[in-house]
Amino acid sequence: MRINPVLKKELTVRTRSWKMPITISLYLFFLCAFLGLVASQMIFGYRYYRGIRIEELKTLYAVITIFQLILIAFIIPATTSSGICGEKERRTFDLLLCTRLSSFSIVSGKLLSSLSLMILLLVVSVPIFSIFFLFGVITPSNIMLLFGYYLVTALLFGSIGIFSSAFFRRTTSSTVFTYFLVLLLMFGTGFCLIIARSFIDRLDIKNISDTVKWIYNSIVYMNPMVGIGAILEKQFGEGPIREILIGRNANPKILEPLYYNMSFSFLISCILLLVTSIKINPMKKFGNKREDKLSRKRRKKRDEKINVG
Repeated sequence: MRINPVLKKELTVRTRSWKMPITISLYLFFLCAFLGLVASQMIFGYRYYRGIRIEELKTLYAVITIFQLILIAFIIPATTSSGICGEKERRTFDLLLCTRLSSFSIVSGKLLSSLSLMILLLVVSVPIFSIFFLFGVITPSNIMLLFGYYLVTALLFGSIGIFSSAFFRRTTSSTVFTYFLVLLLMFGTGFCLIIARSFIDRLDIKNISDTVKWIYNSIVYMNPMVGIGAILEKQFGEGPIREILIGRNANPKILEPLYYNMSFSFLISCILLLVTSIKINPMKKFGNKREDKLSRKRRKKRDEKINVG
């Protein structure tokens, strides 16, 4: 089976580098440390009770799943925001374009290398989640659904990073812009929902137009935290997701926000990858508009120097 050459090269470099074991170790350290901190508060937080309270394990599981999503939001942009601009800084991007690879193969190879790291991190975190199997809190199907959502969300974050790396010349600018978009998507939309819901609660929902309801629900579906909330509500049978949506029926499908969020993530990822592949394609005018403008200015300055001489 043929493998993407860019993906093969990135995997070879990363697996032979010291950054891979350091990343895995730090990931497991923060995950275990956070789990131990929350568990210790639950076990020793009661004066007259010592031990594991089964009813508190659901809360512990919910907290650790949200914390893992936050770790993904910080790891994936860091690994993808330097995919294209890093090649430009090392002056190897032109050599990459001279190969027989298409622009989409280059972009997809860079993205899949980051997703492979994410898959590895999810695999090494399975023993931590297996603790909850001992108490019957979750089932293997719950873990598969949760990890599938993690991969789709990581695909969105990685596509944002690849998109930023193609439109910025410096890795620092690309990283800052990527984190800005990711944090805006995760926490910015949540802040907007809080403000919007505070105004909606003061008004009668029946007096709100359908357009406002559609915009509000669309922002709800965009937030990755809502997808995690829908999964947890499906697993435990309770949660705030039913109360967040407005203008819906009295008993909406619990996983409806999850399906909409995954569809939104996949669609935006495809659009960003397509735009990025067009941007780095040297045969497209869209990808070289800025370069052509700079080259025209340089030729004009050179001609002026020749005429003066």
